Formats: sequence, C-alpha cells, structure tokens
Amino acid sequence: MAKAITIIRHNTQEELEKEIKTTRDGRYRTRVQTILLVMKGNSSKAVTAQLMIGLDTFFRWLKWYNEKGLAGIREVSLGGRPDGNPKWDDSIFEALFAKLDLMEEFFSVPKMQAWIEETYGVIIPEPTIHYRLKTGGYTFKSSRPNPYKGDPNLQALFKKTES
Repeated sequence: MAKAITIIRHNTQEELEKEIKTTRDGRYRTRVQTILLVMKGNSSKAVTAQLMIGLDTFFRWLKWYNEKGLAGIREVSLGGRPDGNPKWDDSIFEALFAKLDLMEEFFSVPKMQAWIEETYGVIIPEPTIHYRLKTGGYTFKSSRPNPYKGDPNLQALFKKTES
C-alpha cells in the first residue's frame, strides 16, 4: 500500500482556490493546484497525471509548501545565473569602437578581448564582444582561404602586382 502524503495545512482550501483565481503566473498556479488537489485527498499518481508533472517535482513542491507555505512555492528559482547577465560599462565599448574607427591596426575578437583586459582590467567573454560589435554596426571580414594543396609559386603568378 502506498505511503500517505503528509501535508501541513498552512492555508484552507478556499484560500488556495482564491490564490489560483487571482494569480497571473501559470507556473505558480500549477504549484498551488498541486497542493489543493492533495488537500482534497487525491493520490500523488492522480495529481501528477492530471497536472502532467513528474513525481520528483510533485514531492519537491510538497516539501517546499510544508516548509514555508505559499511563500515556499512562490519563491522558485528558475535557474540560470544568480545575478543574471553581467552589466558591462558602455564606456568600454565606446572606447573600443573609437579604436576600431581609427583603423590603425587589424583587430580580432581575442585581440579586442586582450586590449579590454589590458586597458580596463576586466575580462569580457568573446560572445559578448561579438554581440556588442554586431549591435554597434560593425561587421567581420576574414581573409580569403588558401587551398592547402596550392603551390605558392604558381599562386604568385596570379596575384595583382603594381604595374
């Protein structure tokens, strides 16, 4: 026989039904519905099937509700970075764009990254630099590929020369 589900009644069924009707967060609504269905006497198998959630998720939500009540299932982290994406100082990229506009030398993204680290003492990831260059209106140019089996002497015959 299955083990009985233990639930601490922090709220009444009427309070949970009101919470379901008033909330706009669909994920939170599902968590509250889970608690309500358990309070009404439904089995874990019936609740997980009805709400299409996993058994581990079901018991995790019950644990959170038993520990903190509605606040425990409301304050759910969705993962990702704890502080979100880092915010970079726009002046760093403005200075980089000014340096690029001077066109004094060729810049690759790793070279830009090294320049930023040397000048400002921060390490900005390459994808961030790519993104900022794209949003700044800059494009990448790459050299024409050379055939790996090509003969450099024969290729020299076809190069443009000053005449």
